[in-house]
Amino acid sequence: MTATRTFWIRISPQGCVTGSALGDFIGPLVEDAHKEFTPRVADRRREAAEGWRHELIGRAEWQRRAEPCLRGLCGHRKAAAS
Repeated sequence: MTATRTFWIRISPQGCVTGSALGDFIGPLVEDAHKEFTPRVADRRREAAEGWRHELIGRAEWQRRAEPCLRGLCGHRKAAAS
């Protein structure tokens, strides 16, 4: 992977990254990423109201923020469950 590679991440209202996709395969807009992760309009509206977010980040930030969540090593899920 190159240092310029970007990733769209899907972030729950609790701050946990629950999905990731290469930025090269999704459009440049947040709406493009949301459509990729959540195809149905009604579901996207509900998620937006609930506080779901999508961000385009670089590899170093992906490793710091996304990788622990995607591997189940973050504290977000534990905090949400308690």
